Amino acid sequence: MPLVSDEAVVLKRLDYSETSQVLVLFTRLHGKARAIAKGIKRSTRTRYAAAIDLLDVGTVSLSHRAGRGDALATLTEWKQVRYFAGLRQSLPGMYAAQYAAEVTAGMTEDWDAHPGLYDSLVDLLGQLADVERPLPALVAFISRLLTEAGLAPQFERCVGCSRPIGNHAPEGTLFFSSFEGGPLCRDCEPAHIEKRQLRTEVLRWLRGHDAAPPEACTAALDLLNYHLSHVMGRRPLLADKLLPRPN
Repeated sequence: MPLVSDEAVVLKRLDYSETSQVLVLFTRLHGKARAIAKGIKRSTRTRYAAAIDLLDVGTVSLSHRAGRGDALATLTEWKQVRYFAGLRQSLPGMYAAQYAAEVTAGMTEDWDAHPGLYDSLVDLLGQLADVERPLPALVAFISRLLTEAGLAPQFERCVGCSRPIGNHAPEGTLFFSSFEGGPLCRDCEPAHIEKRQLRTEVLRWLRGHDAAPPEACTAALDLLNYHLSHVMGRRPLLADKLLPRPN
């Protein structure tokens, strides 16, 4: 089987046996890959094996048979190149990083390359290791992820009647529909069952017109998480660590 060599971020890992792991990797030039790392945890007299950690960045070689997209590749080589130690010292940063890894795994297809998204994810992990407020960087990454997947909402016009939406709409007059992919004005929202209220300060921030206070960051993440939940068919597990539980 041909070998694939690339740089990768570990999105998910599962212990497969006493010595092996199953990994979900996001590679820069080949996209998401699922691989089994046989014997990666086996220590010898001359080598201590610490396995591969979640969110590590490394160079990887995979043995993968073309045309077998549903089969696990086999990891043949791994060399760690970046370890975000700061994430291990910040619980909010770690939760945000794990959330980013979870939704990246859920929103990308196997062997579908997104080099720009890969670079954004690595940059995000570096930012989260150093910042006190992780949500602005996380929201920016989620917006990039949705754009790469072709599922980014638009916030310029009502998705019901196509009328432009101003930056200073009265409170309580705007709603957001994930199914329709954008905001609904007060004239159009009664005809839609799936919707939630859209705060105007969140709208302004997502459109890039305002700086975001902490409460707007949380509300924006809540809105994008709502959209991701509809697209993925489930609520991201790490959302409960970053957001209030839905009523």
